Amino acid sequence: MENDRDILGKADALLRRHAPARPEHGEGADVPVLTELITPGGAASPAPATPATPATADAAVAAPRGAAPALRDDDYTRALIAEVVNAVQSRLAHDLEHRLAQQVMAEVHASVAATLGDLRQDIANAAGDAVAEALARRPHR
Repeated sequence: MENDRDILGKADALLRRHAPARPEHGEGADVPVLTELITPGGAASPAPATPATPATADAAVAAPRGAAPALRDDDYTRALIAEVVNAVQSRLAHDLEHRLAQQVMAEVHASVAATLGDLRQDIANAAGDAVAEALARRPHR
């Protein structure tokens, strides 16, 4: 759990480093815009800016011959955010599945126990009725 917080803290620090500055005071400074990430109970933080035009071949930083071109800061940030989002999404999906399985199993066990109790009573009633009918059909001694 501590490792997850460390990764998220690093991602937050990276986002703060590369996010465009927002006016602190003034009209509309406290209202989030569509490009900002909002966390419950927290303040809005700007999302990374996306380029208006598609990336071109000259967008990559020059790399030594034979090496893959390095990503620009914006591309690196986007790739890091995507990696963090994927990791968080898979962790949340796993945790959600685990919690749902626990709750469903508890409900199923409770339902089965209630049904077995009802069936036991129904079986006891049916057996009692059958014995009573059998005794009623037999002549009295």
